[in-house]
Amino acid sequence: MLLVHGGCHGAWCWGQVIEGLTARGVASRAFDLPGCGADETPRSAITLADQVEAAVAQVDALPDGPVRLIGHSIGGWLLPPVAAARPERVTEVVFVAAAVLNRGESGIGVTPVERRAGYYELAAASPDNSLMITFEAAWGRFFQHLGEAEARQAYARLTPQPFQPYLDPAIVGVEDIETPRRYVAFDDDRTYPDESTITFAAKAGVLREVVPGDHCAMLSAPHVVVAALA
Repeated sequence: MLLVHGGCHGAWCWGQVIEGLTARGVASRAFDLPGCGADETPRSAITLADQVEAAVAQVDALPDGPVRLIGHSIGGWLLPPVAAARPERVTEVVFVAAAVLNRGESGIGVTPVERRAGYYELAAASPDNSLMITFEAAWGRFFQHLGEAEARQAYARLTPQPFQPYLDPAIVGVEDIETPRRYVAFDDDRTYPDESTITFAAKAGVLREVVPGDHCAMLSAPHVVVAALA
């Protein structure tokens, strides 16, 4: 199982989920997308194609055998093109509170309308065309189920999110793959509320599997995410 993180996060956010999956005998790993987590690729140069290429390389680096590809939040953008690039390896894609793109759509185009202008403003004000939200915004929208001390610890590990991938249109959309797929939604998600996840699941051609949690339940309720994935 290959776990793809969402915006401003990194491989670290999956740590407790990986521990839980391992305890259930499920092999899994996570990685940092370019410019995220501990990866030091300059953020201003990163495109959506770069992220896809990095994820494909991670699939290629896994031992031989089937791969279940899991994408959280904007990590969902990458699932169709990676599955299309390695159809013989990727046997299932699972969107976890994730954005789903059709061919030609962009990430900014499926971001809730009330946040789009602010993303452009943050990117323009940054030194490297990236997004970084305040602690209050992160606690209120990403992981509001954490206590303040835990939320501050999580926020300290966030890194600016490259913005160009939001603007690049998807070359491969979910309609272009035949890979089996699932959509897992959280019932208290303030990043992608019900109206968003219902639309995303419909694009994927599946019904939502709604479980308890906030947007980053891998941090606030990892046991729920483990149960959903295992």
